[in-house]
Amino acid sequence: MVGVTHPILILKATEEDAYELAKVSSEAAKEGMVREFKPEEMKGLISNEGYYIAVGKLGEEVVGYILSTYSWGKLHILDIAVKKSKRRMGIGKALVKHLISHASEKGLPEVYCEVKARNIPALNLFAGLGFRFRLFSTLVEGGFYGLYLSIQAHER
Repeated sequence: MVGVTHPILILKATEEDAYELAKVSSEAAKEGMVREFKPEEMKGLISNEGYYIAVGKLGEEVVGYILSTYSWGKLHILDIAVKKSKRRMGIGKALVKHLISHASEKGLPEVYCEVKARNIPALNLFAGLGFRFRLFSTLVEGGFYGLYLSIQAHER
């Protein structure tokens, strides 16, 4: 993990994190991989018990997040974003591992996500953590091919 001077800290997001999380989402949205959230939207998601958001920090700096929802008795990853300047440091991997542990603690059998087929870094991240391809679909906004990936929460 080149360039990491502080340990990566992964925590459940709080409303105080909302502004910084919105900034991370704004930067990542410019690449077309995640949705941009305003601070108030992020605050609403954080306070909504139907969602679970974890924040990644290096020291006090918010550097990434993972947004998920409880769906069909499973945990569905909606978005994962890491500041461009902080990528390739293991932050995304730490966020996903945290989410898998959270699902296991909650007794949820599976964590799943949809990834655009052109998002090679995300596909590599999830495959490297043991996620398996379950479904290939063209029913993704913008005409992109999407891949459904999942992992059994107790596998990790």
